Amino acid sequence: MKITNTQKGPRGVNTVNGPVLIEAGETVEVDVYAREKEHIEATQWFEVSGSYKANPEASSTVAPDDALAALKAELADRDSEIARLTAAAQKSDSSRDDLKKQADELGIDYAKNISTDKLKELIDAKLAE
Repeated sequence: MKITNTQKGPRGVNTVNGPVLIEAGETVEVDVYAREKEHIEATQWFEVSGSYKANPEASSTVAPDDALAALKAELADRDSEIARLTAAAQKSDSSRDDLKKQADELGIDYAKNISTDKLKELIDAKLAE
C-alpha cells in the first residue's frame, strides 16, 4: 500500500516491519496491518491507497494453564524462601541478644550498633584473658 504524509512535518506510521517516519509530502510503499487503519484515518495525516494486510493470528508460546501453573509454583517457591529467611532472621536476632547479654555479664563495653561478628570477637577475647 502507498501512504503519503499530507502534513507540514514528518509523521510516523506503524508498519508490519516496525515504525516508519514519513517526511512531509513523502510517499512510501509499506505493508500495514488492518488494526492500524482506525488510527491512521483518525489522525487525518495521510492519504492511503491500497489495501491493508490481514491482522496476524494471536499466538502464544505458553498455554494459559501452563503459565498459571508456572506462576503458582514460582509463588510457592517465593513463599517458602520468605519463610526460611524470616526464620533465619529471628534466630539471628535471638543469638545476637544472647551475645549482648553475655557481653553485659562479662562487663564488656560495646557500641549499640556493633556487628554480631565483632561482638563475638570481643567476647572471645575477654574469655581468653
